[in-house]
Amino acid sequence: MENLQNMRRLIGGIYRIGQIITTSSILLFCTAENRNTNDVVGLFVIEFPPTMPAASIERLLEPLRVRSSMQSQHVLHIHNCGIEGHRMYIATDPPHGLTLRYVMDNEYIDIARSLELIKQVANGVNDLHERGLVGLDLRPQLITVDTLGVCDHVQVDDIGLRSLLLSSGYAYSQQTNDISYIDPRYVPPEYMNQGQVGAGSDVYQLGILLFELVAGRLPFVGRTPADTGVLQSTEPVPRLADYAHDAPDVLQTILECAMAKQQSKRFANVKALLRALENVELHGDKAVSEPIDRGQKSSVALTSEMPLLDDVALRATLIDKPEHTVTAVHTLAQDIVIEPGVLAYLYHEKSGQPPQRILIKQKEATIGRTDPKRDYKPDIDLSDIDPEMTISRQHARIRCKENLFYIEDLKSRNKTRLGELALTPLKEVLLRHGDRLFFGKVCLQFGIPGQGDLPKLKQQKA
Repeated sequence: MENLQNMRRLIGGIYRIGQIITTSSILLFCTAENRNTNDVVGLFVIEFPPTMPAASIERLLEPLRVRSSMQSQHVLHIHNCGIEGHRMYIATDPPHGLTLRYVMDNEYIDIARSLELIKQVANGVNDLHERGLVGLDLRPQLITVDTLGVCDHVQVDDIGLRSLLLSSGYAYSQQTNDISYIDPRYVPPEYMNQGQVGAGSDVYQLGILLFELVAGRLPFVGRTPADTGVLQSTEPVPRLADYAHDAPDVLQTILECAMAKQQSKRFANVKALLRALENVELHGDKAVSEPIDRGQKSSVALTSEMPLLDDVALRATLIDKPEHTVTAVHTLAQDIVIEPGVLAYLYHEKSGQPPQRILIKQKEATIGRTDPKRDYKPDIDLSDIDPEMTISRQHARIRCKENLFYIEDLKSRNKTRLGELALTPLKEVLLRHGDRLFFGKVCLQFGIPGQGDLPKLKQQKA
Protein backbone atom coordinates (compact mmCIF):
# COMPACT_ATOMS: atom_id res chain seq x y z
CA MET A 1 0.00 0.00 0.00
CA GLU A 2 1.34 3.40 -0.97
CA ASN A 3 2.04 6.37 1.30
CA LEU A 4 2.37 4.41 4.52
CA GLN A 5 4.16 7.41 6.02
CA ASN A 6 1.12 9.57 5.30
CA MET A 7 -1.04 7.03 7.11
CA ARG A 8 0.77 7.63 10.41
CA ARG A 9 -2.02 10.08 11.02
CA LEU A 10 -5.21 8.86 12.65
CA ILE A 11 -7.30 6.39 10.66
CA GLY A 12 -10.99 7.14 10.99
CA GLY A 13 -10.04 9.90 13.37
CA ILE A 14 -9.45 7.25 16.05
CA TYR A 15 -6.71 4.73 15.25
CA ARG A 16 -3.00 5.48 15.24
CA ILE A 17 -0.99 2.89 13.28
CA GLY A 18 1.51 0.88 15.30
CA GLN A 19 3.38 -2.23 14.16
CA ILE A 20 2.84 -3.14 10.50
CA ILE A 21 2.29 -6.90 10.19
CA THR A 22 1.57 -7.34 6.48
CA THR A 23 1.16 -4.98 3.56
CA SER A 24 0.41 -5.28 -0.15
CA SER A 25 -0.65 -2.98 -2.97
CA ILE A 26 -4.14 -2.49 -1.53
CA LEU A 27 -4.15 -4.12 1.93
CA LEU A 28 -2.49 -3.09 5.18
CA PHE A 29 -2.73 -5.12 8.39
CA CYS A 30 -1.20 -3.67 11.53
CA THR A 31 -1.71 -3.07 15.20
CA ALA A 32 -3.13 0.30 16.14
CA GLU A 33 -3.97 2.31 19.23
CA ASN A 34 -7.43 3.68 19.87
CA ARG A 35 -6.69 7.21 21.01
CA ASN A 36 -10.02 7.42 22.86
CA THR A 37 -9.50 4.33 25.01
CA ASN A 38 -5.75 3.62 24.62
CA ASP A 39 -6.69 0.04 23.67
CA VAL A 40 -4.60 -1.85 21.13
CA VAL A 41 -6.53 -3.31 18.20
CA GLY A 42 -5.83 -5.15 14.98
CA LEU A 43 -6.45 -2.83 12.03
CA PHE A 44 -7.12 -3.74 8.40
CA VAL A 45 -7.01 -0.94 5.81
CA ILE A 46 -8.16 -1.70 2.24
CA GLU A 47 -7.54 0.68 -0.67
CA PHE A 48 -10.30 0.61 -3.28
CA PRO A 49 -9.90 1.92 -6.86
CA PRO A 50 -10.74 5.63 -7.25
CA THR A 51 -13.25 4.66 -9.95
CA MET A 52 -15.25 2.46 -7.58
CA PRO A 53 -18.56 4.15 -6.65
CA ALA A 54 -18.86 5.18 -3.01
CA ALA A 55 -22.23 3.42 -2.78
CA SER A 56 -20.60 0.12 -3.79
CA ILE A 57 -17.97 0.49 -1.08
CA GLU A 58 -20.66 1.35 1.46
CA ARG A 59 -22.58 -1.86 0.63
CA LEU A 60 -19.47 -3.89 1.45
CA LEU A 61 -19.70 -2.65 5.03
CA GLU A 62 -23.07 -4.33 5.66
CA PRO A 63 -21.80 -7.82 6.61
CA LEU A 64 -19.02 -6.24 8.68
CA ARG A 65 -21.58 -4.29 10.69
CA VAL A 66 -23.47 -7.53 11.31
CA ARG A 67 -20.22 -9.08 12.54
CA SER A 68 -19.48 -6.13 14.82
CA SER A 69 -22.82 -6.56 16.60
CA MET A 70 -22.18 -10.19 17.58
CA GLN A 71 -20.31 -11.53 20.58
CA SER A 72 -18.85 -15.03 20.27
CA GLN A 73 -15.87 -16.47 22.09
CA HIS A 74 -15.01 -18.45 18.95
CA VAL A 75 -15.16 -15.59 16.41
CA LEU A 76 -12.75 -12.67 15.99
CA HIS A 77 -14.58 -9.60 17.26
CA ILE A 78 -14.91 -6.52 15.04
CA HIS A 79 -14.92 -3.34 17.14
CA ASN A 80 -15.48 -0.81 14.41
CA CYS A 81 -15.44 -0.32 10.65
CA GLY A 82 -15.79 2.65 8.36
CA ILE A 83 -14.80 4.43 5.18
CA GLU A 84 -12.37 7.28 4.54
CA GLY A 85 -12.46 8.36 0.94
CA HIS A 86 -11.67 5.18 -1.01
CA ARG A 87 -10.20 3.40 2.00
CA MET A 88 -12.06 1.02 4.26
CA TYR A 89 -10.79 0.31 7.77
CA ILE A 90 -11.75 -2.57 10.06
CA ALA A 91 -10.71 -2.63 13.73
CA THR A 92 -10.67 -6.04 15.44
CA ASP A 93 -9.32 -7.66 18.56
CA PRO A 94 -5.50 -7.57 18.42
CA PRO A 95 -3.61 -10.61 17.05
CA HIS A 96 -2.89 -13.32 19.62
CA GLY A 97 -2.11 -17.01 19.84
CA LEU A 98 -0.91 -19.24 17.00
CA THR A 99 -2.55 -20.08 13.72
CA LEU A 100 -4.06 -23.53 13.39
CA ARG A 101 -1.68 -24.00 10.46
CA TYR A 102 1.30 -23.56 12.78
CA VAL A 103 -0.20 -25.88 15.41
CA MET A 104 -0.84 -28.58 12.80
CA ASP A 105 2.72 -28.33 11.53
CA ASN A 106 4.52 -28.18 14.87
CA GLU A 107 2.47 -29.76 17.65
CA TYR A 108 1.20 -33.23 18.45
CA ILE A 109 -2.55 -33.52 17.90
CA ASP A 110 -4.23 -36.76 18.97
CA ILE A 111 -7.83 -37.69 18.23
CA ALA A 112 -9.18 -36.19 21.46
CA ARG A 113 -7.49 -32.86 20.75
CA SER A 114 -8.59 -33.00 17.10
CA LEU A 115 -12.20 -33.33 18.19
CA GLU A 116 -11.91 -30.49 20.69
CA LEU A 117 -10.33 -28.17 18.12
CA ILE A 118 -12.87 -28.88 15.38
CA LYS A 119 -15.83 -28.53 17.77
CA GLN A 120 -14.65 -25.07 18.78
CA VAL A 121 -14.21 -24.07 15.13
CA ALA A 122 -17.69 -25.44 14.37
CA ASN A 123 -19.18 -23.45 17.25
CA GLY A 124 -17.70 -20.27 15.79
CA VAL A 125 -19.03 -21.14 12.33
CA ASN A 126 -22.47 -21.86 13.79
CA ASP A 127 -22.51 -18.46 15.52
CA LEU A 128 -21.75 -16.79 12.17
CA HIS A 129 -24.42 -18.83 10.38
CA GLU A 130 -27.01 -17.70 12.91
CA ARG A 131 -26.27 -14.14 11.76
CA GLY A 132 -26.69 -15.14 8.12
CA LEU A 133 -22.95 -15.12 7.36
CA VAL A 134 -22.04 -18.14 5.20
CA GLY A 135 -19.42 -19.03 2.60
CA LEU A 136 -16.54 -18.57 5.04
CA ASP A 137 -12.82 -18.94 4.47
CA LEU A 138 -11.79 -21.69 6.89
CA ARG A 139 -8.18 -22.21 5.87
CA PRO A 140 -6.02 -23.09 8.91
CA GLN A 141 -4.08 -19.82 8.63
CA LEU A 142 -7.33 -17.97 9.36
CA ILE A 143 -8.05 -19.87 12.57
CA THR A 144 -6.29 -19.00 15.82
CA VAL A 145 -5.41 -21.36 18.66
CA ASP A 146 -4.57 -19.75 21.99
CA THR A 147 -3.43 -22.29 24.59
CA LEU A 148 -4.49 -21.30 28.09
CA GLY A 149 -2.82 -23.67 30.54
CA VAL A 150 -3.59 -27.12 29.17
CA CYS A 151 -6.72 -26.01 27.28
CA ASP A 152 -7.01 -24.72 23.72
CA HIS A 153 -9.15 -21.73 22.87
CA VAL A 154 -10.00 -21.61 19.17
CA GLN A 155 -11.23 -18.62 17.19
CA VAL A 156 -12.34 -18.16 13.57
CA ASP A 157 -10.50 -15.10 12.23
CA ASP A 158 -12.13 -14.82 8.80
CA ILE A 159 -13.82 -11.41 8.51
CA GLY A 160 -14.64 -11.66 4.81
CA LEU A 161 -11.39 -10.18 3.50
CA ARG A 162 -11.35 -12.46 0.47
CA SER A 163 -14.65 -11.13 -0.89
CA LEU A 164 -13.65 -7.55 -0.02
CA LEU A 165 -10.38 -7.82 -1.91
CA LEU A 166 -11.95 -9.50 -4.93
CA SER A 167 -14.62 -6.78 -4.98
CA SER A 168 -11.84 -4.19 -5.14
CA GLY A 169 -10.41 -5.78 -8.29
CA TYR A 170 -7.44 -7.28 -6.47
CA ALA A 171 -5.61 -9.75 -8.71
CA TYR A 172 -4.49 -12.46 -6.31
CA SER A 173 -1.41 -14.58 -6.86
CA GLN A 174 -1.37 -18.36 -6.96
CA GLN A 175 0.38 -18.43 -3.58
CA THR A 176 -1.55 -20.46 -1.01
CA ASN A 177 -0.85 -17.87 1.70
CA ASP A 178 -2.45 -15.07 -0.32
CA ILE A 179 -5.43 -13.88 1.72
CA SER A 180 -7.76 -13.84 -1.30
CA TYR A 181 -6.57 -17.07 -2.92
CA ILE A 182 -9.31 -19.67 -3.36
CA ASP A 183 -7.32 -22.75 -2.37
CA PRO A 184 -8.90 -25.84 -3.98
CA ARG A 185 -7.55 -28.00 -1.15
CA TYR A 186 -9.91 -26.27 1.29
CA VAL A 187 -13.09 -25.59 -0.66
CA PRO A 188 -16.12 -27.74 -1.53
CA PRO A 189 -17.05 -28.89 -5.05
CA GLU A 190 -19.54 -26.05 -5.57
CA TYR A 191 -16.67 -23.55 -5.54
CA MET A 192 -15.07 -25.41 -8.43
CA ASN A 193 -18.32 -25.87 -10.33
CA GLN A 194 -19.71 -22.35 -9.84
CA GLY A 195 -22.57 -23.77 -7.79
CA GLN A 196 -24.57 -22.18 -5.00
CA VAL A 197 -22.43 -21.47 -1.93
CA GLY A 198 -24.25 -21.79 1.38
CA ALA A 199 -24.11 -23.14 4.92
CA GLY A 200 -23.44 -26.62 3.55
CA SER A 201 -20.26 -25.30 1.94
CA ASP A 202 -18.90 -24.47 5.37
CA VAL A 203 -19.93 -27.90 6.68
CA TYR A 204 -17.75 -29.39 3.91
CA GLN A 205 -14.82 -27.17 4.91
CA LEU A 206 -15.17 -28.33 8.51
CA GLY A 207 -14.95 -31.90 7.23
CA ILE A 208 -11.69 -31.08 5.45
CA LEU A 209 -10.25 -29.60 8.64
CA LEU A 210 -11.33 -32.62 10.70
CA PHE A 211 -9.71 -34.96 8.20
CA GLU A 212 -6.45 -32.99 8.23
CA LEU A 213 -6.38 -32.80 12.03
CA VAL A 214 -6.79 -36.56 12.45
CA ALA A 215 -4.85 -37.82 9.42
CA GLY A 216 -2.09 -35.22 9.46
CA ARG A 217 -2.66 -34.48 5.77
CA LEU A 218 -5.31 -33.17 3.43
CA PRO A 219 -7.86 -35.51 1.84
CA PHE A 220 -7.37 -34.27 -1.73
CA VAL A 221 -4.10 -33.03 -3.22
CA GLY A 222 -3.39 -33.27 -6.94
CA ARG A 223 -0.32 -32.42 -8.97
CA THR A 224 -1.77 -29.00 -9.79
CA PRO A 225 -4.54 -26.82 -8.28
CA ALA A 226 -6.78 -27.83 -11.19
CA ASP A 227 -6.17 -31.52 -10.47
CA THR A 228 -7.00 -30.90 -6.82
CA GLY A 229 -10.27 -29.27 -7.82
CA VAL A 230 -11.20 -32.31 -9.92
CA LEU A 231 -10.40 -34.67 -7.04
CA GLN A 232 -12.44 -32.51 -4.66
CA SER A 233 -15.41 -32.73 -7.04
CA THR A 234 -15.26 -36.39 -8.04
CA GLU A 235 -13.40 -38.61 -5.57
CA PRO A 236 -14.84 -40.16 -2.40
CA VAL A 237 -13.44 -39.28 1.00
CA PRO A 238 -10.25 -41.31 1.61
CA ARG A 239 -10.26 -43.80 4.47
CA LEU A 240 -8.84 -42.24 7.63
CA ALA A 241 -7.47 -45.62 8.68
CA ASP A 242 -5.11 -45.53 5.71
CA TYR A 243 -3.42 -42.49 7.22
CA ALA A 244 -4.02 -42.78 10.98
CA HIS A 245 -4.04 -46.35 12.22
CA ASP A 246 -6.05 -45.49 15.34
CA ALA A 247 -8.79 -43.56 13.53
CA PRO A 248 -12.21 -44.86 14.66
CA ASP A 249 -14.83 -45.88 12.13
CA VAL A 250 -17.35 -43.36 13.45
CA LEU A 251 -15.18 -40.44 12.32
CA GLN A 252 -15.10 -41.91 8.83
CA THR A 253 -18.90 -41.95 8.83
CA ILE A 254 -19.06 -38.33 10.02
CA LEU A 255 -16.60 -37.25 7.34
CA GLU A 256 -18.51 -38.98 4.56
CA CYS A 257 -21.64 -37.14 5.64
CA ALA A 258 -19.95 -33.73 6.05
CA MET A 259 -18.06 -34.04 2.75
CA ALA A 260 -20.79 -35.42 0.50
CA LYS A 261 -20.42 -33.98 -3.01
CA GLN A 262 -24.01 -32.74 -3.06
CA GLN A 263 -24.99 -30.22 -0.38
CA SER A 264 -28.37 -31.90 0.09
CA LYS A 265 -26.62 -35.07 1.32
CA ARG A 266 -24.45 -33.31 3.90
CA PHE A 267 -25.39 -32.47 7.46
CA ALA A 268 -28.31 -30.06 7.24
CA ASN A 269 -26.40 -27.47 9.26
CA VAL A 270 -23.41 -27.06 11.54
CA LYS A 271 -25.53 -27.87 14.59
CA ALA A 272 -26.20 -31.35 13.18
CA LEU A 273 -22.47 -31.85 12.64
CA LEU A 274 -21.79 -30.68 16.20
CA ARG A 275 -24.34 -33.16 17.58
CA ALA A 276 -22.57 -35.98 15.75
CA LEU A 277 -19.19 -34.87 17.12
CA GLU A 278 -20.56 -34.51 20.65
CA ASN A 279 -21.86 -38.08 20.50
CA VAL A 280 -18.38 -39.47 19.85
CA GLU A 281 -17.07 -41.02 23.06
CA LEU A 282 -13.41 -41.88 23.38
CA HIS A 283 -12.48 -45.02 25.31
CA GLY A 284 -8.72 -45.29 25.30
CA ASP A 285 -7.75 -45.58 21.64
CA LYS A 286 -11.29 -46.45 20.56
CA ALA A 287 -14.24 -44.21 19.84
CA VAL A 288 -17.92 -45.04 19.69
CA SER A 289 -20.94 -43.00 18.72
CA GLU A 290 -24.67 -43.08 18.48
CA PRO A 291 -26.16 -43.34 14.96
CA ILE A 292 -25.44 -40.25 12.88
CA ASP A 293 -28.31 -37.77 12.56
CA ARG A 294 -27.88 -35.53 9.52
CA GLY A 295 -30.50 -33.13 10.83
CA GLN A 296 -32.62 -33.74 7.71
CA LYS A 297 -36.17 -35.04 7.39
CA SER A 298 -35.21 -37.71 4.88
CA SER A 299 -32.30 -39.98 5.64
CA VAL A 300 -29.77 -41.15 3.13
CA ALA A 301 -27.89 -44.41 3.61
CA LEU A 302 -24.17 -44.05 4.25
CA THR A 303 -21.69 -46.25 2.47
CA SER A 304 -19.67 -48.36 4.87
CA GLU A 305 -16.57 -48.43 2.71
CA MET A 306 -15.25 -46.02 0.11
CA PRO A 307 -12.69 -46.63 -2.63
CA LEU A 308 -9.21 -45.33 -2.05
CA LEU A 309 -8.29 -41.92 -3.37
CA ASP A 310 -7.16 -42.09 -6.99
CA ASP A 311 -4.37 -39.59 -6.53
CA VAL A 312 -0.81 -40.66 -7.18
CA ALA A 313 0.61 -38.06 -4.80
CA LEU A 314 -1.34 -39.49 -1.88
CA ARG A 315 -1.93 -43.06 -2.99
CA ALA A 316 1.78 -43.75 -2.63
CA THR A 317 1.47 -43.30 1.13
CA LEU A 318 -1.48 -45.65 1.72
CA ILE A 319 -0.94 -48.88 3.66
CA ASP A 320 -3.03 -51.62 5.20
CA LYS A 321 -4.42 -50.66 8.57
CA PRO A 322 -1.62 -51.55 11.01
CA GLU A 323 -1.94 -52.94 14.48
CA HIS A 324 -0.45 -50.71 17.16
CA THR A 325 2.41 -52.53 18.84
CA VAL A 326 4.73 -51.39 21.58
CA THR A 327 8.24 -51.17 20.19
CA ALA A 328 10.95 -52.86 22.20
CA VAL A 329 14.55 -51.72 22.48
CA HIS A 330 16.99 -54.60 22.83
CA THR A 331 20.64 -54.45 23.79
CA LEU A 332 22.09 -57.21 21.62
CA ALA A 333 25.19 -58.36 19.91
CA GLN A 334 25.22 -57.65 16.17
CA ASP A 335 24.94 -61.30 15.12
CA ILE A 336 22.01 -62.45 17.31
CA VAL A 337 18.98 -63.69 15.36
CA ILE A 338 15.90 -61.47 15.76
CA GLU A 339 12.69 -63.04 17.06
CA PRO A 340 9.75 -63.84 14.73
CA GLY A 341 7.19 -61.09 14.09
CA VAL A 342 9.78 -58.35 13.69
CA LEU A 343 9.45 -56.55 10.35
CA ALA A 344 12.62 -54.49 10.59
CA TYR A 345 14.95 -52.90 13.08
CA LEU A 346 17.10 -49.84 13.68
CA TYR A 347 20.65 -50.49 14.82
CA HIS A 348 22.41 -48.01 17.09
CA GLU A 349 26.04 -48.20 18.08
CA LYS A 350 27.98 -45.66 20.08
CA SER A 351 31.53 -45.83 21.35
CA GLY A 352 31.70 -47.08 24.92
CA GLN A 353 28.11 -48.37 24.93
CA PRO A 354 26.63 -51.76 24.00
CA PRO A 355 24.90 -51.79 20.60
CA GLN A 356 21.11 -51.66 20.48
CA ARG A 357 18.50 -53.00 18.11
CA ILE A 358 15.22 -51.13 18.12
CA LEU A 359 12.64 -53.59 16.83
CA ILE A 360 9.85 -52.54 14.46
CA LYS A 361 6.80 -54.81 14.67
CA GLN A 362 4.11 -52.64 13.08
CA LYS A 363 3.57 -51.63 9.47
CA GLU A 364 3.64 -47.95 10.38
CA ALA A 365 5.94 -46.59 13.08
CA THR A 366 6.39 -42.96 14.10
CA ILE A 367 9.88 -42.07 15.27
CA GLY A 368 10.39 -39.25 17.75
CA ARG A 369 10.79 -38.37 21.38
CA THR A 370 8.51 -38.46 24.42
CA ASP A 371 6.68 -35.28 25.42
CA PRO A 372 5.54 -35.71 29.06
CA LYS A 373 3.69 -32.39 29.09
CA ARG A 374 1.33 -33.58 26.35
CA ASP A 375 1.43 -37.20 27.48
CA TYR A 376 2.78 -38.21 24.08
CA LYS A 377 5.05 -41.13 23.29
CA PRO A 378 5.93 -42.13 19.71
CA ASP A 379 6.00 -45.71 18.47
CA ILE A 380 9.80 -45.57 18.47
CA ASP A 381 11.10 -43.37 21.28
CA LEU A 382 14.69 -42.21 20.76
CA SER A 383 14.79 -39.90 23.78
CA ASP A 384 17.37 -42.03 25.61
CA ILE A 385 19.90 -41.85 22.78
CA ASP A 386 19.33 -38.18 22.02
CA PRO A 387 20.72 -36.26 25.02
CA GLU A 388 20.97 -33.03 22.99
CA MET A 389 17.23 -33.20 22.16
CA THR A 390 17.77 -32.82 18.42
CA ILE A 391 14.85 -35.14 17.59
CA SER A 392 11.33 -33.73 17.25
CA ARG A 393 8.28 -35.23 18.97
CA GLN A 394 7.08 -36.57 15.62
CA HIS A 395 10.26 -36.67 13.60
CA ALA A 396 9.80 -39.31 10.91
CA ARG A 397 7.72 -42.33 9.95
CA ILE A 398 8.69 -45.73 8.58
CA ARG A 399 6.07 -47.68 6.62
CA CYS A 400 5.98 -51.23 5.31
CA LYS A 401 4.02 -51.73 2.09
CA GLU A 402 4.03 -54.95 0.10
CA ASN A 403 7.30 -56.04 1.74
CA LEU A 404 9.00 -52.74 0.88
CA PHE A 405 9.96 -50.13 3.45
CA TYR A 406 9.70 -46.36 3.11
CA ILE A 407 10.77 -43.46 5.29
CA GLU A 408 9.11 -40.05 5.46
CA ASP A 409 10.17 -36.91 7.32
CA LEU A 410 7.32 -35.36 9.34
CA LYS A 411 8.42 -31.72 9.07
CA SER A 412 11.00 -32.27 11.78
CA ARG A 413 12.95 -29.36 13.23
CA ASN A 414 16.42 -30.78 12.49
CA LYS A 415 15.55 -32.85 9.40
CA THR A 416 15.81 -36.51 8.54
CA ARG A 417 18.65 -37.69 6.33
CA LEU A 418 19.06 -40.88 4.37
CA GLY A 419 22.82 -41.07 3.99
CA GLU A 420 23.77 -37.69 2.55
CA LEU A 421 20.23 -36.94 1.33
CA ALA A 422 18.12 -34.53 3.39
CA LEU A 423 14.56 -35.77 2.98
CA THR A 424 11.83 -33.50 1.67
CA PRO A 425 9.09 -33.31 4.35
CA LEU A 426 6.08 -35.60 3.78
CA LYS A 427 7.68 -37.29 0.77
CA GLU A 428 8.42 -41.00 1.11
CA VAL A 429 11.75 -42.51 0.08
CA LEU A 430 12.52 -46.21 -0.33
CA LEU A 431 14.58 -47.79 2.48
CA ARG A 432 17.06 -50.62 1.92
CA HIS A 433 18.82 -53.00 4.27
CA GLY A 434 21.95 -51.29 5.58
CA ASP A 435 20.84 -47.71 4.90
CA ARG A 436 22.19 -45.11 7.31
CA LEU A 437 19.63 -42.72 8.80
CA PHE A 438 20.11 -39.48 10.69
CA PHE A 439 17.35 -38.15 12.95
CA GLY A 440 18.74 -34.81 14.08
CA LYS A 441 22.19 -35.78 15.39
CA VAL A 442 21.30 -39.42 16.07
CA CYS A 443 22.66 -41.92 13.54
CA LEU A 444 20.98 -45.31 13.11
CA GLN A 445 21.25 -48.10 10.58
CA PHE A 446 18.18 -49.72 9.05
CA GLY A 447 18.04 -53.49 8.87
CA ILE A 448 15.67 -56.20 7.66
CA PRO A 449 15.72 -59.66 9.30
CA GLY A 450 17.01 -62.44 7.09
CA GLN A 451 19.11 -60.18 4.84
CA GLY A 452 22.41 -60.80 6.57
CA ASP A 453 24.61 -58.69 8.79
CA LEU A 454 24.57 -54.96 8.39
CA PRO A 455 27.48 -53.56 6.39
CA LYS A 456 30.05 -51.69 8.42
CA LEU A 457 29.79 -47.94 8.07
CA LYS A 458 32.45 -45.31 8.26
CA GLN A 459 31.94 -43.02 11.21
CA GLN A 460 30.47 -39.69 10.17
CA LYS A 461 28.99 -36.82 12.10
CA ALA A 462 25.34 -35.95 11.60
